[in-house]
Amino acid sequence: MESTTYEAIVIGAGPGGLATLAALCDAGLKPILWIDRTFEGGRLNTVYREISSNTKIRDYLKAIYSSPVCASIIRSIPAPNAVTKLESMDRDKTCQLSFAGEMVLMLVNGLLERSEVQKIEGEVEKASLKGGVWAVSTSNQNFETNRLFMCTGSKPKSSSVHYPFNQNLTVLDLDECMLRSRLPSALPKDRKSVVAVIGNSHSGILCCKNLYESATSKERDIKIANFGRRPIKYAKYVDNGIIFDNTGLKGSTAEWAKEVMENNPDPEIIERVDLSQNQDLAFGEHLPRCTHIIYAIGYTRSPLPAIYIDGQRAGEDLTFDMHSSGFHYGDKAERVQGLYANGIAFPEEVKDPEGHVEAAVGVAKFFNFAERMKKNWVGFE
Repeated sequence: MESTTYEAIVIGAGPGGLATLAALCDAGLKPILWIDRTFEGGRLNTVYREISSNTKIRDYLKAIYSSPVCASIIRSIPAPNAVTKLESMDRDKTCQLSFAGEMVLMLVNGLLERSEVQKIEGEVEKASLKGGVWAVSTSNQNFETNRLFMCTGSKPKSSSVHYPFNQNLTVLDLDECMLRSRLPSALPKDRKSVVAVIGNSHSGILCCKNLYESATSKERDIKIANFGRRPIKYAKYVDNGIIFDNTGLKGSTAEWAKEVMENNPDPEIIERVDLSQNQDLAFGEHLPRCTHIIYAIGYTRSPLPAIYIDGQRAGEDLTFDMHSSGFHYGDKAERVQGLYANGIAFPEEVKDPEGHVEAAVGVAKFFNFAERMKKNWVGFE
């Protein structure tokens, strides 16, 4: 089967893939192959639309207009459109993710119309590096490139840590529980539910908020037990940036947590359980009386294609460099030629104004990372 050669191949068309492809177009690479199952803007646009964003509108706009190609796409689309809608809103505030999702989808579609971009709807099964060239295979096609980009996304982590304490707990889907409109349908109408929420980062607190609102509105009879290892963390805006920019609560979720969970908690509906001293003791005391559990314990990378380097399956020996956007391989940590990544599964490592090390996650941050890395991508530095 013959192979078609591209200057770059980008796997994934969510926010990370969008930012990466835009940067490559800005750098003048062509042709570029973009591979995704649906080209619907990733999970941001298909799963999380009704969630409140953690990013201010001005940061979205600054990021997308920093790309000349994206700016050109925006100018070419008659108003009103997804970007002009954002421009009409208060730029110092956040928004519902549906607005950001529509912006992402508009730019994805705009990039797909460019002559230097070709698309394949499907999944990459295998990518093999030999002699400095990547051979990339889908189910029925082969391609070659010197530059391969993994923008493959992530999904919520799962766990069974509850099993020794209450194996009868019903595990609820985190994605569903973060959506206020869908959560009630996951719980019974005719009896009380006692829901354990493991984790107090943004996703965990958002689940607590949705459960609490369902309880106070009498949609369901709910008691919430929120388990956390540390106090709730909030983002703090200072002159030279944002402290806990990527790990602290922001926007409406932060406001709710301060008011309901810290200043005026209702013990009949919600309680907080400290896991920092003795996790097993806390689980043993509280989980037996729970009926459901939500794991809000972070995200894990979606499965990657099978990656081979000089004939050897890379596997766990392949590590991502959060500063260069590249990869290292093997005991000697050798740099993998022409392999890069961006997005929620492969974010940049940054320090906030107080020196806290975090992973920079968000549409605007993926654009910023791509903008800084594109010279390396084009020049193989």
